[in-house]
Amino acid sequence: MAIFLKAYKGYEGPLSPSFNRTFVIFRYALADVMKTRFFTAFFVLSLLLPLGLMCFLYFYHNIELLSQLHLSQYEMPVIDGSFFAVFVQQPQNALLFFMILVLGPTMISPDLRNNAMPLYLSRPITASTYILGKGLVLLTLGSIISWLPTILLFFVQSYLAGDGWMSQHWYIPFASMMTCLLWITSLSLVAFTVSAFVKWKALARGMFFGVLFISSLFGKVIENIFGGNIGDLINIESGLTVLISAFYRTTSELLGSIPDMETSHAFMQFVVIGIIALLILMHRIKSFQRVS
Repeated sequence: MAIFLKAYKGYEGPLSPSFNRTFVIFRYALADVMKTRFFTAFFVLSLLLPLGLMCFLYFYHNIELLSQLHLSQYEMPVIDGSFFAVFVQQPQNALLFFMILVLGPTMISPDLRNNAMPLYLSRPITASTYILGKGLVLLTLGSIISWLPTILLFFVQSYLAGDGWMSQHWYIPFASMMTCLLWITSLSLVAFTVSAFVKWKALARGMFFGVLFISSLFGKVIENIFGGNIGDLINIESGLTVLISAFYRTTSELLGSIPDMETSHAFMQFVVIGIIALLILMHRIKSFQRVS
């Protein structure tokens, strides 16, 4: 039997910064997402909403064009926080939900199903780095189709309106950013948690939709039985409506029924949901797996 010199030594050189490793996960996960033609088409179509609204803003402030069509600004909706809440924020919430429904439940399960998680974590990559890298994909894509176009629309409207419109409606960019980031983060963590336990993509998407639908339905049942706003505390849709109403300074006449819930409670609802989902996810993602 040949005897070899046992001279192997592990790598002792400098390691790349932890945040750079996060971008490695992010880069490859984003490449996988953008490979699909369906999502590329959806992503492009999502940008048609702010483009159409930008055309509307130009039309709204073109007095000559309005006069040719025998219209006036008084016959059109007032462009304020309520306008952005109804015509910008609410459609964006639906787009974000659909995007995370399609992508989120499928981003963790392949690595667990193929027993690849130990290979990730055997390198200088932690579970938190892995989750952050995957989450940045949804956060980046979600931001591009939600609050970033809203800020662009805000500046376009400020330029066209003039007369101190920006100083009167300074809260709109903050409202859009806070609402969208809370919505994206909480839904992404819930989707990742479902993906970590359900290996099949179609079933994972159904479970993700079911978790949100059942929580909404269960909250309404509790509200009808016990009264008060106890049911709203577990209904994420109610919390989102409360935040939109508070941040955009709009009324129930436009948003429909607004739950009787404090803004701080609605904010904490998203925080608690995110923390619970993250703790479950961290427990699921381990550096070792039982190979089946």
